[in-house]
Amino acid sequence: MSNHFDISRFWNLLKLELFKSRKGVLMIMVILFGMLFFVGFLLSLYIEGPAVYDHIDSYVSALLIGGFIVSSLAFADIDRQLKRIHYLMMPVSTLERFICMWLLTGIGWLIVFTISFTIYVMIANPIGQMVFPETSFKSFSPFGGIAWTTMRVYMVLQGIFLLGAAYFRGYVFPKTAVVIFSILIVVGVVVFFSLKAQFLADHYCTTDGECELVDAFAVHPVWLVAKGLFWYVLAPLTWVLAYWGLKDQGA
Repeated sequence: MSNHFDISRFWNLLKLELFKSRKGVLMIMVILFGMLFFVGFLLSLYIEGPAVYDHIDSYVSALLIGGFIVSSLAFADIDRQLKRIHYLMMPVSTLERFICMWLLTGIGWLIVFTISFTIYVMIANPIGQMVFPETSFKSFSPFGGIAWTTMRVYMVLQGIFLLGAAYFRGYVFPKTAVVIFSILIVVGVVVFFSLKAQFLADHYCTTDGECELVDAFAVHPVWLVAKGLFWYVLAPLTWVLAYWGLKDQGA
């Protein structure tokens, strides 16, 4: 490319990717909201019958799972030989490809899903009130504490699935999930044996969720370092690795 990043070329690529992915994203949204309404909403109310129903748990799970699936499909055209040739022959740079998919699967997904979920809650609550009049239904605020924290967590973890999409061929989502779980198991074992004395020491826990061990671990240097790495290092690292992985594909 004569220019590593050209705004007009990038804009055309963004419109093209939006047009290509509209059906796949729509299908994912239909499945997600269908599961949320019939399983997470109506079935949950029928079985548990809570006095107050809050949609925040549904938002957290659907936003993360749906976003990870969308991110794992970011570079799906590289998997198939004919589409791969067409994809690699497009007159755009690797940086433009990466930023385009980062925007669409990251910020784009957050905006589209959050707006859709807000509308969904506005429709689901009146229906739930008619079917289950004894239950009180909370409205959904995308600017609430848990919702906002979930968005930030998604933008950090989303890079992992972009990284998987750049390196894995086929079944990107399950392969990436297996790698994540394997790393978490190893890290968990290392942390446990490093802090074995603290874990096995006598401590008190109350029914209100307070635990002396958790409070002590929250101020432990290991936890503070882990938090810093998660919020400030993980996302940029996965973005850089995903970019170089895409570049190695010849994109």
